[in-house]
Amino acid sequence: MITKPILEKLEYEKILNYIAKYAVTEPGKIEILNTVPLDNKSLVELEGKYVTEAKEIIIKSDVPPINYLPDLFEDLSITSIEGAVINGKKILAILNLAQTSRFVFQFLKNQTEAGKLAENFLQGLFVDKVFEHHIQKIVDENGEVKDNASSKLSEIRNEINRKTDSLSKVINKILKNLSDSYLVREEYITLRDGRMVVPVKSEHKRHVKGFIHSESSTGQTVYIEPEETLELNNEILSLKFAERREIERLLKELTKKIGEQSDNLKLALQTIAYLDAIFAKAKYSIEIIGSFPSLDENSTFRILDARHPILLKKYGKEKTVPLNLNIEKDNVILITGPNAGGKTVVLKTAGLLSLMVMSGIHIPAHPDSNFKFLAQILVDIGDQQSIEDDLSTFSSHLTNIHNILNRADVNSLVLLDEIGTGTDPAEGSALASAILISLQKKNAIVLATTHHGELKLAANELEGFQNASMEFDPVKLIPTYKFKQGVPGSSYAFEVAGRIGFSNDFFELAKNYLDPDKMKIETFLIDLENKSTSLEKKLKEYELENSRLKGLTNLYQQNIERLEKQKKEIINNAKIKADEFLKDVNKKVENAIKEIRETKADKEVVKNIRKEISELKEEAKSENNLSTTDKNIILKTGDYVNVKNSQTYGKILEIEKDKAVIVSGSIKLKIKLAELLPAKKKDVETKIEFSGSYFKSDAKSNLDIRGKKPEEADFEVVKFLDDAFSAGLNRIEILHGKGTGILKKMVHEILSKHEGVKKFYFANIEHGGDGITVVELK
Repeated sequence: MITKPILEKLEYEKILNYIAKYAVTEPGKIEILNTVPLDNKSLVELEGKYVTEAKEIIIKSDVPPINYLPDLFEDLSITSIEGAVINGKKILAILNLAQTSRFVFQFLKNQTEAGKLAENFLQGLFVDKVFEHHIQKIVDENGEVKDNASSKLSEIRNEINRKTDSLSKVINKILKNLSDSYLVREEYITLRDGRMVVPVKSEHKRHVKGFIHSESSTGQTVYIEPEETLELNNEILSLKFAERREIERLLKELTKKIGEQSDNLKLALQTIAYLDAIFAKAKYSIEIIGSFPSLDENSTFRILDARHPILLKKYGKEKTVPLNLNIEKDNVILITGPNAGGKTVVLKTAGLLSLMVMSGIHIPAHPDSNFKFLAQILVDIGDQQSIEDDLSTFSSHLTNIHNILNRADVNSLVLLDEIGTGTDPAEGSALASAILISLQKKNAIVLATTHHGELKLAANELEGFQNASMEFDPVKLIPTYKFKQGVPGSSYAFEVAGRIGFSNDFFELAKNYLDPDKMKIETFLIDLENKSTSLEKKLKEYELENSRLKGLTNLYQQNIERLEKQKKEIINNAKIKADEFLKDVNKKVENAIKEIRETKADKEVVKNIRKEISELKEEAKSENNLSTTDKNIILKTGDYVNVKNSQTYGKILEIEKDKAVIVSGSIKLKIKLAELLPAKKKDVETKIEFSGSYFKSDAKSNLDIRGKKPEEADFEVVKFLDDAFSAGLNRIEILHGKGTGILKKMVHEILSKHEGVKKFYFANIEHGGDGITVVELK
């Protein structure tokens, strides 16, 4: 079980508050805020599936028709009590619940993407139009009981209206007479205790016969019910009592009717709240461009292109650095590097994302990420000092770590920040080593940060340990916040102090008190980190170039296959024509033989027919002159050749059985010997120079627009496409990177409109994935 202090340390509640803002109903918001990590793997995967389906529904269709609903559970419970009565406003809210339930039922039923959602939630929704009609017949849209709710209520209200009109006429007449006598303060009627009264000047109150109800705050006006209206007022008041009794009777009946369905309505409210929470999570997933990772126990713990959700919310995708972490056999990752370099953020990112996954919430990471199902997340981050328990920071840390050691197992993720600090460095380092070795033996996944140089060396030697670091820019002397796995990092204490402004004399003084061996290690680590960064940069360049060459090779292979197909079609068509021609020749020969027989072999006729047959033979030779391969041709290494039915020329580098490896310009191709014809060196060089314009012309086969603004890159992309199309290129690549997707969207809009584009698609994931768009030209 993951405890509340762990959730607080990793700021899990902030994520729930982000999601809760997307909820429509009050119970849905409560459902989200009460979300906790689940203790069952199947439930975790099911929750993630629900959110994925909801996300697909929103993207492809629309949000479900969920209206605002208050928390009606208590009101629904009251309706099942014998003799209970709830007011019209609450009944109206229950009607809204019934209607919303029906709308959501119809919506989900019509969604093809709602697989598990429809399967598991449709039966929990309440659908009963007769029930809705019964409420609508009694209560209007303002929650008031309608006049025609019953014939008795209609009669009572009509009678009230009739007597009120009569009363108004009588009292207006009285008021006019009093006004003419200057006895009233103002000429208007008012109500006191539900009875019509007239405002009379206090000095004239004895001149008006009637019942005094009240007086003004100044005492200058008294409100008198004239004696002429006493009877009418009594009758109206009596009718209003009757009206109230009838309304109560109707509401009581309606409450009973609702009570009969209270269990079904509660279930519907609970179902709608759950669906509201799921669709709120789906909206959050769309906001963060999130996905739900796999939970494959047989695969590695793999976090790809992940961002801390709170930093992502605060700074946006472009200003947050993605985390890539891969844990295979080495289950203890020791992270070193400069202060404020992002070490603690790595721990918190891994921890918070794990909590979200265990709650079925999508995370801001690549969908190919794979997490472990974790029974526990154990954390030691931040100041643990306890004044109440009289514990120092170090003592409190050790107490917490002692508890972690007792609880950790193979299903635990342990996050330890600045392990071994707060005491003598040598002793702290020794304790830290023992703690990490103990956790490694328990097969827990451990991420720990430290500044102890001895631990870096230990991690390099101990089985199950792996060093990692936070990258630091040695030129700008600032952290890049990039996580580098497999390489320890330096603390860069002297470099950071130099940037702050400490003098060289100060550094020389400090170095006098630095252990020479430690100085050598730090210098070595800095040098190693610089070389690692340089090699990583070159590796990316080589991978990009390799991707380009593979693309060109695939293009050549496609062209060869296309030409082979065309060759077969040509030969097949020629054969059909030859067969037709031979049929025609045979027919003519048969006609000639027939004519010879009929003319009894006249010499002149025979001569003419022989001439005609000779002409047919010549024509047949001409028509059936199909190019065939000379089976006697023998090719060897070093020969110059031409690929049949193409403008591809090259030189044979090696021969493997029935295939040859040839070089054409800067490209190597493996082609069957049967597809090659001998060529002269001079012709080959000329042809390669000509056909090699694909590689040597000014038209490039790839364009890199990363880091550029869309308005700057727009012209470059259009010009690049035009140049490539004019140069006859068949395949090109545009490297726009992943980023926010703005450049990618801009590039795809241009490609979809360009007349020279045949089709376009993302590169294979190992060659750049959706950071590179491959374009095939017409």
